[in-house]
Amino acid sequence: MSENISFEYNVPVFAGAPDQGGDEPVHRDTPTYDALDWETTKNGILKAEELGFDAAWAPDHLMLGRDRAEYECWTLLSAMAGFTDDINIGSLVLCNDYRNPALVAKMAATLDVISEGRLELGLGAGWHEPEYDAYDWEYRDGFDRLMRLDESIRLMKRMWDAGGDGASFDGDHYQIEDAPCAPAPVQDPHPDILVGGQGENVTLKLVAKHADVWNTDVFNGDVETLEHKIGVIEDHCETVGRDPDEIEYSWDGHIVCTRDEEKLDRMLDLMTPIQFEDEYTDQPDITRENADDYFIVGTPEECAAAIERRIDAGVTKFMGWFVDFPDHGGMELFADEVMPEFQ
Repeated sequence: MSENISFEYNVPVFAGAPDQGGDEPVHRDTPTYDALDWETTKNGILKAEELGFDAAWAPDHLMLGRDRAEYECWTLLSAMAGFTDDINIGSLVLCNDYRNPALVAKMAATLDVISEGRLELGLGAGWHEPEYDAYDWEYRDGFDRLMRLDESIRLMKRMWDAGGDGASFDGDHYQIEDAPCAPAPVQDPHPDILVGGQGENVTLKLVAKHADVWNTDVFNGDVETLEHKIGVIEDHCETVGRDPDEIEYSWDGHIVCTRDEEKLDRMLDLMTPIQFEDEYTDQPDITRENADDYFIVGTPEECAAAIERRIDAGVTKFMGWFVDFPDHGGMELFADEVMPEFQ
């Protein structure tokens, strides 16, 4: 596992500001972004690259934003490969059920070639049932979705290993026969695979078996939970016979970096409370009172201290939603005064 600390940018692929006349944001990842606009989103990515962020990540959803407007993940990553030069690009995370895994293996290899080895492939089992319904995908039970993800990762790795020779795979859910993947990915043996998810019995065991990186979410980004989840992954590594040092741990969440107390209060008012779907009913809502446990917020010094606590827990990758976007002020202050403390 790399000891280097990386800071990474979550791309606003949807607008989340309150609807006209409303008070509640449509989505709390982008609570001040009024209307989806390509130049605005693109300029944020270019600013992140200019400021020295290591990667830019796009979520894989289709209708989460205001007016249900959202950029499709893989099309966006392909465009990003063309207008950026140095920053890595990744999916946070690609829904396994939305695309055939053999095709994803080919798509990933092509994008890795085009980007000159800058792809990081984030994968997940999928969870947002309204998208399945709207786009006519079958929504299976959670265990079935996870078993499909397990097969998908094994199939992709086999195709990347085989290259032009062609790979075959006969699973319970996916089958291929003599499927080539040429040109092969630039990265050897393949782009890093990030797996997102929290379930301790199945998902985190898949992380131990397959992933180069584990990704948390906003509800599991507090230090105590991070330490616990990382411990579970390490236990699974022992079970499957893998060195846990081969896995990198990432934090994914909201960042407000400011010396303006009024701005901080305004952002926290927009961001909280956060309540997720039914699967999170056993976890507390994120409110003004406990926001510091889950977010990286406050002055640069306070943000640095929050990062240090998570580094101590084992995190080396920090993927941030800068919730004052499309204002770049928080991102610029973070890059100027927080990132240098760790680089």
